[in-house]
Amino acid sequence: MDDKISIILPIFNVGDHLKGGIDSLINQTIGNENLEIIMVNDCSTDGSDKIIDEYAEKYDCCIAIHHEKNSGAAYTPRNTGIDACTGDYIMFLDPDDRYTPDACETLYHAAKKNDADVAFGRFRRIFEYGGKVQKSYSPYIDSLEKHYPDEELETANFLDVPDFVWDHFVEKFLYGKTLEVTYPRDSPLDTIKVDNIEQEPDLLKMAPAVWSKIYKRELIMDNDLRFQPFVSGDDMAFSLEALLKAKGIVFLNNFLCYDYYIRDLPDDKSITNTVNVRLLNELMESYIYCRQCTEGFSKEIQTVSVNPHLLHWTNSWKHSPFTKDENKLLLSKVNKLKSIHKSDLKTKMLLSSISTAIESKIQIQKE
Repeated sequence: MDDKISIILPIFNVGDHLKGGIDSLINQTIGNENLEIIMVNDCSTDGSDKIIDEYAEKYDCCIAIHHEKNSGAAYTPRNTGIDACTGDYIMFLDPDDRYTPDACETLYHAAKKNDADVAFGRFRRIFEYGGKVQKSYSPYIDSLEKHYPDEELETANFLDVPDFVWDHFVEKFLYGKTLEVTYPRDSPLDTIKVDNIEQEPDLLKMAPAVWSKIYKRELIMDNDLRFQPFVSGDDMAFSLEALLKAKGIVFLNNFLCYDYYIRDLPDDKSITNTVNVRLLNELMESYIYCRQCTEGFSKEIQTVSVNPHLLHWTNSWKHSPFTKDENKLLLSKVNKLKSIHKSDLKTKMLLSSISTAIESKIQIQKE
């Protein structure tokens, strides 16, 4: 193999899960001699620093980088990794998750064969303490049951409504009509290949996960793509910018490349399960940034890149207690998005309903 793949891990206090994540890279079928594993420690205090030093000493493919000051979020160590990497292709792993064994090999060959700037697959959402496994959302009909006959994969449904209600009502409202541009939707699809995102806007309906994708180095470096300073939503902004600028995109609809672990115990909780005002505030900031990135693109691109996330944001807000001042802050950010995101009537109604709900909450709250 002539090319090298750089894989970047932002690390902060994940000691209990770290070895499993790194081992999933060491044992990739493509061979770790073809990998450059860049582990960026953001001032961990739980021994994670010693773990990555051990891997760097044991394996030639592993590089340990230690920040002198904690940045408070994943975007800084990810950017540090981008600046340090030398690979022809770039991937990302959150160190408490896992790549499936042939993730690097399959995504690399998909990108290389099609000379694509981005190639990506599906992922499993594993509820570690609930025993439930979901397949990530795709707007295309899949054949995952045939490809993974031993898996029991539930449909992604973050609102936990009955499947019939999700399939026939909620999903259609959340994701809008099928934007059938290049590929028909009357039968299972294995691979979607397009020259640019305008040829298939529905690709933006899927979770904006950077870790289910492989990126050609030139795409990131030539466009100076970096993670924006959001504690949450930085991956959404990066993924969107990359897809907007990509020349050649491949999506593998029947390939599970990543295991995304969701932990929800008081003493072992994923950051995405820790809802607070900072997280929702910066998520809304990322939506504003993403909407600004789509200026000049089609109405369909502007809509599907942001709207599906708004119901998720609203659901998180609804089930979390915030003070009156915190709600005022969140309302100001919703109104900021509202002032620039006017793609269609449905978008205006959606944002108006969110702002009205927060305003009503503020009115009944005490100072």
